[in-house]
Amino acid sequence: LMSDTRLIIQFNDIHSFDASFASNKQPLFRCRKKPEETRRKRKDAHTIMKVKRCNNNKLLMSLWRIILFFSLIVVIVASSSSSSSREAATSCDANATNNEEEEVKASSYKWIPQQQHRCNITKYSLERFQSKFRNGVLPPLYHEPIIIIQTPKHRRNEQFRQKTSRTGIAKSFPPNFTITLSSSNSFSEHRRTIPLTQYLDELEQTPEQFPNALSNETWYFFGETHSPAWRHFLYDSTNSNYQLPPCETCQPDLVALSFGIGNIGSGVQWHIHGPGFAETLWGRKHWIVYPPHAKPDFDPDQTSRHWMEYTYSELLQEEMPWECTLDPGDLIYFPNEWWHATINLDSYTSFLSTFTTEHNTSFQL
Repeated sequence: LMSDTRLIIQFNDIHSFDASFASNKQPLFRCRKKPEETRRKRKDAHTIMKVKRCNNNKLLMSLWRIILFFSLIVVIVASSSSSSSREAATSCDANATNNEEEEVKASSYKWIPQQQHRCNITKYSLERFQSKFRNGVLPPLYHEPIIIIQTPKHRRNEQFRQKTSRTGIAKSFPPNFTITLSSSNSFSEHRRTIPLTQYLDELEQTPEQFPNALSNETWYFFGETHSPAWRHFLYDSTNSNYQLPPCETCQPDLVALSFGIGNIGSGVQWHIHGPGFAETLWGRKHWIVYPPHAKPDFDPDQTSRHWMEYTYSELLQEEMPWECTLDPGDLIYFPNEWWHATINLDSYTSFLSTFTTEHNTSFQL
């Protein structure tokens, strides 16, 4: 009986245990995972982390390269700007130094363009000129230089003069209009063709030519004004064409007009040709002349400014030339085959010459 009772109790305990197991839905025993599966999963997890770290490193490297690239660009730009600034500063310093040197030199020159100069050529007002010469005109082959000065009462070629200012001349021709420059030696043998606007800019950049510049290396605009465009400018412009000088042979079909522009110290070295007139329109121009029998001593490849500095200053009183400075609107007559040279005295000097033909005709005094 006791043994039966224990069996019943044990059976009941087992039944209770099974009921408890069933209610908790828990397995009676937990089986351990296989070591190989665990290692594989760990290895996979490690590989995934490693790939993630590698991708992150690649991203960081890309970002770092981009940062370095833009930093390098910034450094190059900054260096270039600094270099340009240094070059500009150096250029400015060099220009300032050159200007200072030229100013020092200019102060030591014997003949300075900007000063007042000697004049021993007879000057006439228009009224006095008209009262002196028959019919108010100069006869053919007049024997000596004269100057007709402009007065407030009588102003010649005022409209034409406005066309020949720096701004006026640039507006009178197309933007790419070219001109032919001549060397400023005695023979004017070299030529250079450039746009008119470029020449005007060069005059601004180099407002003065100094005595030691060689005339065959110094460019000057004068005389090459015979094209249709220049003929229209000089002769055919309505209400503003050039009024010819008061001379007996100064007629449109008997004269040739030549226009020119120069800066301080520019001009043409000693030379000779037929008679004519020259009028200064803007700026001042100094003329020096000798009679045909008194040829001056000069080097044709030196400038007239050089002659004034190194030869004129050493002349004896009896060796001095005929000379005078033309102001704007003044008109000089130069006789046939008289030696003459010119020096412009202002940074923008424009002028016009009228070459007459009486030396080729049968006119007699």
